[in-house]
Amino acid sequence: MDTSTYLSIDHLLSSIMVVEVDDSGWGDLIGGVVIVMRRVETGESRVGEIPLEFFRAPEFKYKEYLRAVTQIILEGIEDLGIEQGEPLHICTGYVFSSAKETLMKLGYKVKEVKITGATQELAEKTFIESLVRLGVGSHREAAEMRSFDGFLEWVHEDMEHREQYVKTGWRSWSKHRER
Repeated sequence: MDTSTYLSIDHLLSSIMVVEVDDSGWGDLIGGVVIVMRRVETGESRVGEIPLEFFRAPEFKYKEYLRAVTQIILEGIEDLGIEQGEPLHICTGYVFSSAKETLMKLGYKVKEVKITGATQELAEKTFIESLVRLGVGSHREAAEMRSFDGFLEWVHEDMEHREQYVKTGWRSWSKHRER
């Protein structure tokens, strides 16, 4: 057998990189949503944010956030220089449904996976930072109250001033608002 064939295959396999795509904030009561793209082998990353306004009327009704996710990922593909043959491992969440469809139509290798590890940690950290920028509190305070009930309690402590941070587009908000 020709050993150059094996070297070529080994070289090809070692040159394939994977990009993971995850979100944070989708299921949270307050704040927007962050989208993180991270090339696993090098740690290169791209972060985008869907502002809170997309989860309030009228944008929420028209699912503008789905288009925003797709745009963030397409910009990330360009910024990171992702080739069509480079696998994109995308979180299983609904917020990625339109993006996955678009990427497959464009010829990208998309695989739906549960994202864990460094990419997920980056997404979570970035979401907390987005809450701090919104004015929700310090990094520690936002991280400590991070749960639906924790955020709900925080909002109810000062509804007049804190409802501005809530994703009011969700139908369930009116029920939770009145408690």
